[in-house]
Amino acid sequence: MIDIDRVRADTPACSRIAHLNNAGSSLMPGAAYDAMIDYLQREQAIGGYETAAERESDTARFYQEAARLYGCSPEEIAYCESDTQAWLKFFHSLRFSPGDRIVTTRLNYGSHFVSFIQKAELGVETVVVGCDANGDVDLHGLEKSLDERTRLITMSHIPTGGGTISPAAEVGRIARDAKVPFVLDACQSSGQIPVRVREIGCTAMTATGRKYLRGPRGTGLLYVERSFLGQMEPTALDQHGVELLDANRFRLLDGARRFENYEVNHAARVGLGAAIAYANEVGMEAIGERVIALGAVCRQLLSDIPGVTVHDRGSVLGGIVTFSMSGMSPREIQQYLHTHGVNISVSGGAGGRIDFQARGIDSLARASLHYFNTREEIQKMAGLLAQAR
Repeated sequence: MIDIDRVRADTPACSRIAHLNNAGSSLMPGAAYDAMIDYLQREQAIGGYETAAERESDTARFYQEAARLYGCSPEEIAYCESDTQAWLKFFHSLRFSPGDRIVTTRLNYGSHFVSFIQKAELGVETVVVGCDANGDVDLHGLEKSLDERTRLITMSHIPTGGGTISPAAEVGRIARDAKVPFVLDACQSSGQIPVRVREIGCTAMTATGRKYLRGPRGTGLLYVERSFLGQMEPTALDQHGVELLDANRFRLLDGARRFENYEVNHAARVGLGAAIAYANEVGMEAIGERVIALGAVCRQLLSDIPGVTVHDRGSVLGGIVTFSMSGMSPREIQQYLHTHGVNISVSGGAGGRIDFQARGIDSLARASLHYFNTREEIQKMAGLLAQAR
C-alpha cells in the first residue's frame, strides 16, 4: 500500500497543481532534487573532479538501484542522456548487411523510424507489424514476419500516443524462439509498471529519466544483456569505454559502460539514481497497480462527458489517457486546463506519427497519471472540461 500523503508531501508541487503530464516530464521527488543540489553545492565547494572522487558511492548507487529495478546486474547498465540516445547507441552498434530485416511495430516511437530509413539506404528492410482489432500488437503477424534474414526485433512497450501496454514478455518469447535480438523501448513503461528484463527476455532495454522514473531531464539508461555484449562494439567510443593499450590497440570494457562517454552531468546521474531508489522504496508492483487503476478512473470520467471521446485502444491499458473534445483542439484543451492549474500535454508530431496516420488522427490531448495523483485531481480535470463545453 502506497502512503499517498507521504509521497505527495515529498512532491511539493502537488500542493499547487494537478500534474497529469507524467508521460511528458514528471515531478521529481524531493530526494532526487536534494541529491542533485547537494552534489552541485559540493562541486562548487571543492571542485568537480574532487567531488566525483569523494562521491563515488553516489555514482555507484545509480547502477545498483537501476539493476535492482530491472532485475539485472549493475554491469549490464549504462548511463545515457535520454531514452533515444540509449536506443541509438545500441542500434547503431549492431552490424547490418544488405538484405537484413528489422521487425518493429506500428506503435514504435518516431525517432526509431529515422534510423530505419537510414538503414534502408544500405539495403536493410524494415517490416512494420500492425495491430489487431483490439488495438494490440499483432503477435501472430509479428511471428510470421520473422525469417532467416531478421536481425532485430524492436518495439515500444507503451507508445507515446496511448495507454496500450504491449505484451513484451510474449515478444521476448518469440524473439528467443527465433534466436533474434530484441530491444525494448521502455521509455513510457519504466517507473509506470514493473519492467523486469530477465522475465521479459529482451536483449537490450532503454529508458528515460524524466518521465515515470521521476528523474531529472537529460538523463536515461541502457541495459544490455551480458551475453550479448561480446557481439557489440559501440560506434562512438572514447577512452572511458575501453582500456587503451598502446597507439594501435584497445580492449573494450567488459560491461555495458563501454557505451558511455567520459563527460556526463554527474549531478544529474546522482539525481536519477536517487529517483530510482525512491521508486524501488515505494515498490513497482504497488506503483503499477495504482497507475493502471487511476488510468481506468480517468477514462471513465472522461467518457461520461458529452462531446469527449477517449481514444485508447488495447487489452491492457496503463496510465496514459488520450482523448479529444468537440469544439476544442487538443492544444486548446491543454492551454485551457493549464490556466486552471491542471497540467496535461498534446500527443502529436513525429513521436506517434506512424500509428496516428494509420488511425487517421492528427493529434490528441494526453493526460498521464502517476501514483502520486489522486481521484480528486482527475475529477477536477473532468469538471473543467464539462464546464468548457
